[in-house]
Amino acid sequence: MRRCPAALAAFALYAAAAAGALEWPVERPIVTGTFGEYRGDHFHLGLDIGGGEQVVHPVLAGELVFRYEENADYSSLPRGVGSYAVIRHPDDVLSVYCHLRRDLERPARTVYTVRDAVGVIGDTGYSAGKHLHFMVFDVQAGSFVNPLSLLPPVADREPPVVRRLALRTNDRIVDLLPGITVPSGRAEVLVEAYDPREDVRFHWPLAPYSVRLALNGAEVSRLGFEALQVNEGRMVVSGTALSAVDVYASESLMRLGTIELRGGESHLLAVVRDFAGNEASREVFFTVRE
Repeated sequence: MRRCPAALAAFALYAAAAAGALEWPVERPIVTGTFGEYRGDHFHLGLDIGGGEQVVHPVLAGELVFRYEENADYSSLPRGVGSYAVIRHPDDVLSVYCHLRRDLERPARTVYTVRDAVGVIGDTGYSAGKHLHFMVFDVQAGSFVNPLSLLPPVADREPPVVRRLALRTNDRIVDLLPGITVPSGRAEVLVEAYDPREDVRFHWPLAPYSVRLALNGAEVSRLGFEALQVNEGRMVVSGTALSAVDVYASESLMRLGTIELRGGESHLLAVVRDFAGNEASREVFFTVRE
């Protein structure tokens, strides 16, 4: 999939990633939350990384531009991310490390290498357990970049799961099953999909990386989580005007746009992909009433 202009602006980090210079911020990364997931009324702007209480390192050398310790007296700062640190890299790209263990005695440091400790994974802020919330922000483009496009790949052989393909017409959702007959006219397409984890032993669904939809062999929509940026006061998928509530009908139910159904035989194909390139699809043949 092509990189969007917002993501291309983080050129220095992409070049470093291609050269193998970037590192994961922890030694044993387990991804427990993906970029672009639905979080109630907003997108998830980074990765959640589990793996226990580990030392956190910068993904690339840089300069510390801000550090906040939970419960310090900064009333205007966001409290949900707990204790966090922000490091600036070349070309005005920031990496942000959140939910760190509270440590008011940490010695002052302004310049970091990838060997230096930014902190330790904690559960400060609004956290259901110890994990690192990691974000990359491109200041020039005004966008959050998907960290998976910058970090070394992790083993992932588990394809996404596509549980359901449905149509919404007149505020009624109809599951598309083989041989079903539906009325003609405009309908919104919904797909229920998630990406399972192969490195955990329990059900842990994550948002997929991209989804594309084809009607009768012709692509009608495509959505990919490469970057998110603010557009007219709303956080949207870069290159689109789609906010979280435009993309998601619920946590795993994604809106793929509106199609025009005409009488006769039709088929829909939804292809869901994770960042490692594993794909899953669901194709349904159905009849549209004249």
